[in-house]
This record gives sequence, C-alpha cells and structure tokens, in this order.
Amino acid sequence: MNIRAIFISWLTGSAPAQSPPLDIDAQLAAYNASLTESFRDIASESERFLRQYGEFTAFLYRPDFDLFLRRQVLFFRQPSEEEKPFLYESHWPKKHAFNFPGPFYAGESDTCGTGIGEAPENVVIDGRGCEYIFRQPANYYELLCVLNAAEVETVNGYAADGNQHWTYAACQQWWRNRPQLLHDLNRPEVVAANDGQAQRYAAYLRGEAEMDLRRYCYFLEHGAYPPAARPALPEV
Repeated sequence: MNIRAIFISWLTGSAPAQSPPLDIDAQLAAYNASLTESFRDIASESERFLRQYGEFTAFLYRPDFDLFLRRQVLFFRQPSEEEKPFLYESHWPKKHAFNFPGPFYAGESDTCGTGIGEAPENVVIDGRGCEYIFRQPANYYELLCVLNAAEVETVNGYAADGNQHWTYAACQQWWRNRPQLLHDLNRPEVVAANDGQAQRYAAYLRGEAEMDLRRYCYFLEHGAYPPAARPALPEV
C-alpha cells in the first residue's frame, strides 16, 4: 500500500453509503496539492521559528518541553486561532514500542493514515493502522510537520510529554528491544500500511538512531542537549 491506497481507504470509508461515486483520482490530486502547499508554507514558517527560537536542539530538548509547547509555541504559531486540544493529554500508558524515545510519541491514534502524509520523515504506521513517531524532529521544518500530523489526527492520540517519562534506563531497555522492533517493521502488513516509512525506520535503527538515542540519554541525565564539542555520551 502507498499514500494513494491509504487515502482511498480513508475516503471510501468516510463516504455516506448512498453517496454518488467518488472521483478518486481528482480527490487524490486535490489532497496531494494541499500537502504540497502545506509543505511550502511550513518551509517559510520554519524560518520564522528559527528567528524566534534560535538553535533547534536547545528549543526541543528542555525538561519542560510539554508546557513550553502548549503555553508558548502553539500560541506563537497560531495566535489568532481558537485554542485546540491536541497535544494536551498524556498517553504514556498506551505508548507503543514503535515510538522512538524523545518528547513526541503517540498512544492509540485513529487509523486514517494521515500522519505519514503530513510528516513522512517522522511518522510510521503499525499493522493496525495506528500512527507513531519513528524519528524525533531534527529541525523546525520537521517539528511543524509533526504538529500538523498531531492536529489532524482525530482522536488526539499524540503527546509531547515524553521527557517527563523517559529515563536513561528506560531508553536502554527500549534499545535492547531493537531486534524485535526490526522484525515487526518487516512484517508484510506493516510494510503495506506505510509509504516507505517502515523501511526508513529500519534503516534509521541500523544507522544514526544509536547516536541520536545516546544524545537523548545525555539530555535526560544532564538536562541539556550535548554541546558540539561532544563529551562522552552514555552507552545504550
């Protein structure tokens, strides 16, 4: 399955039983056009975020990120809009192993598949169709994509309070489960549910993920992201 198949499944499932036949190609073209426009807007918006907040890792990796996001960042992004409830709840008890450690994660989402369209570099879908964070945002562009994915997810299944729950020991335990995670990512139903994200996640786990996780463990232990002149990082 690819983004076309996911979109068709969502579209036909949401159509009334007696509705006229849907022009799938036209609807998909409109959906892709809206995503393209959204990504253009995000590219411009990310420059505004950089001017406002400066270096990204200092922005994202702070112990109080959840409160900072809800009390300042969301308002900075949309000051004139009515407050929206997404990212306001913790879903830690329902956190799935597909979530990579960090501030963002998802509990149980809807099964519409919109997340991989909104944030293709960060969101993966499991075999049931639920969305999870497979890579934490690496810059303001990806952050804004993740925020969009969280906003359009209809049951508010995303959360941003991971820093309040992850510990160094928990990250080590999660990393020890990597062989099982790689196995699950290779399941046919998981590969089919995504648009290449399962393969990207597996490649990430075999490559840069270990260093990213060690940096995050440093943050958990010291309360700040490791400086460029890198100190010894915790082992996982």
